[in-house]
Amino acid sequence: MAGVCARHWVVLLAICACLCRPVALAEDREPITSEPGKKDYLTFGFLPMESPAALFKRFAPLREYLSTQIQQEIRLETAKDFQQFSERTLQRQYDIVFTAPHLALLALDANQYELAAAFTKPLRSVIVVREKSPIQDLRGLQETTIATPPENAIVTMVGKKYLDSRGLKAIRYRTYRTHNAAYSAVLGGEADAAMIANYIAIKAMSANSGLKIVAESEPFPGIGILVAKDLPDSLKRDFKKAMWGMAELPQGRTILNAIAQPGYAEADKKQFEVLRPFAQAASP
Repeated sequence: MAGVCARHWVVLLAICACLCRPVALAEDREPITSEPGKKDYLTFGFLPMESPAALFKRFAPLREYLSTQIQQEIRLETAKDFQQFSERTLQRQYDIVFTAPHLALLALDANQYELAAAFTKPLRSVIVVREKSPIQDLRGLQETTIATPPENAIVTMVGKKYLDSRGLKAIRYRTYRTHNAAYSAVLGGEADAAMIANYIAIKAMSANSGLKIVAESEPFPGIGILVAKDLPDSLKRDFKKAMWGMAELPQGRTILNAIAQPGYAEADKKQFEVLRPFAQAASP
């Protein structure tokens, strides 16, 4: 009997030791490997357009779907800001990249990645205000405070050029880390309006956020999905097919709706060239 009790204590101590072992942060973990120097997973780098927690929660269904489709584990990563994300992309720290169209141009120029897919529909920079705001159109934005994502975000760059072209004067811009933070500033009374991506605005308004759109820019190419050139050709082919075919499958359409994305299609670098001036301005 004493021997049984002693064994129970050994088991309990072992369990306690496991529970008390500190959990490593994602950036501190050693890669899972099957062979020295080779990972057993793909790193999917995401543009930091939302807080890490919100971004990972939002795109978890996409990660799971793609992992199943290509039969390869995928892990999401992001960076603290657009600058760091662009630098990491140019250093080939990601296997797959979800990035802004002007930053996609920079990555493609560096010849480490190839274009796997792009949005099936264009982006727009839209101006949102509180639903009960007296601002009804562009004219009402004169001498207001407009919250924006980071200065080198394509939505900010295109949006500012759009407002400048309309001759609006004395607008004060206040920069926030993400699109969500920008429109939250409006809801919280810190700004009169916010400049955000059309898909984020649609997602926010569908949740009865109390926002309305009062202006929007001309359309421009949307998000680019890149895949590293040095990955196996078969893996790149399967990944591209999985991205392109999402909108054709019920499960894929459900996921696209949940993550507020229009769908992905085959793309060519040429369609992003219209954004070359913005790419040069955002170059790290």
